[in-house]
Amino acid sequence: MPDTDKKKRRKVNVPRPDADAEAARDESSLYGDEGDIPLRRKKAKPKKGDAGAKKADRAKAPKSKARAKKAVRRRKGYRSLFELMSATGSDSLFKPIRLFGREIRFWPLFLAGIIALLAVGVMLNNSNLTVVENTVTIVGLPEALEGCRVVVMSDMNGRRFGDAQSLLLRTVNALNYDYIFCLGDMVGRGGDPQPFYEFLEGLKRPERVYFICGDSDPGPYVETPRQITGTLSQIVLEDWILGAIERGANYVDAPVRLPVKDANLWVSPVTMLNLETVSTVEYWKAQTEQEEDGVISGVSADYNTLPMTDYRYQLMQKLYDAEINMATTDLHIALSHEPPAEDFIYTSESHKVDDRYLLPPELILAGHYCNGVWRLPFLGALYVPDKTLPRGGWFPAQSAICGLSGVDETQVYITGGMSNNGAVPLMPFRLFNSPQISVLTLTSTLPENMLEAG
Repeated sequence: MPDTDKKKRRKVNVPRPDADAEAARDESSLYGDEGDIPLRRKKAKPKKGDAGAKKADRAKAPKSKARAKKAVRRRKGYRSLFELMSATGSDSLFKPIRLFGREIRFWPLFLAGIIALLAVGVMLNNSNLTVVENTVTIVGLPEALEGCRVVVMSDMNGRRFGDAQSLLLRTVNALNYDYIFCLGDMVGRGGDPQPFYEFLEGLKRPERVYFICGDSDPGPYVETPRQITGTLSQIVLEDWILGAIERGANYVDAPVRLPVKDANLWVSPVTMLNLETVSTVEYWKAQTEQEEDGVISGVSADYNTLPMTDYRYQLMQKLYDAEINMATTDLHIALSHEPPAEDFIYTSESHKVDDRYLLPPELILAGHYCNGVWRLPFLGALYVPDKTLPRGGWFPAQSAICGLSGVDETQVYITGGMSNNGAVPLMPFRLFNSPQISVLTLTSTLPENMLEAG
């Protein structure tokens, strides 16, 4: 019995030769072979509150991998934007269009290119200057004024044409002219007179410049007279006007006589055409004397208003002198920023036999409309700010906004202007409409077409 037990124990305790190999096989079976490994394993979600696991995961994720993901997303966004604009992507907003039987896939980019070209064209167009020459026939023009050439400019609105107005000066100085008439809005709403000053300083003969104030210009008078010792002009006129006068130009707020050999050329503001000279002078004389008495009595209100009242009285005296000395053989040109209404001109014509008014002008020069600012191909001007015109100024006739026309015996010339109209801020640039300077040659010779018609 004991021997038998020993044999059994001996048989159990003696290991088999391949036991280790079988143990190894059994252990490897726990992991499976290589073919059993899935292609992508889903990460086990950390348990709630397992802050250490989260921190360990963040530490394991390299920063470069996050940057790479952002770069991939960015590239995808750029690619999607390009596909959207070029109409090549399947999800593109702009699908290809067909034109004349051909498929156009890149039409948004093509359209953007056309818009860019138009913008460049508009910029170049607004920087150029066009010189328009016209001959104005005036019956009975004095022989001394035959062939007189006047440059007409309007609505610069503080713009520059070249560095220090180099392009403008090169254009004007190359012209053969006798006088330059600037018809207002040369400074404009911006109130910067420097571009106008640069023009005057670069002219060969700035003393030949005669200018008026426009509706967008500051002034012409200061709100409160200056407390200085000087002329009435220096006390009441705006700074930009005084600066232009200092540079040689002539401000026209009353009739001015320009002798030319044995003839006279009168230049006046259009606002004085229908003023009755005698009663107007008497009114401002009485007003001046009344305020002078108030100043002596210590009335502060009269002290503040007297310079302006006295200045207007002097203007009316100049008007009265012009009415007395202007002859029917003289040439009379009236300057206006806004083209006057026909009724106003007819009223002026009716005063030709009344010696209490200025003689009606042979020629009125005006600006303001800027040739419509925006012009449409085949249609012309889109709009001008004048409610007295048909359709309230929409789609006006070309003859009504630019060029030479006639009202009774008075001729009206409207220049195309050099910039945009300050009264229409929605049109900040000129479209299909180059800036314009006009040159008028005065003559008494009738045009050939009129001779043939006669």
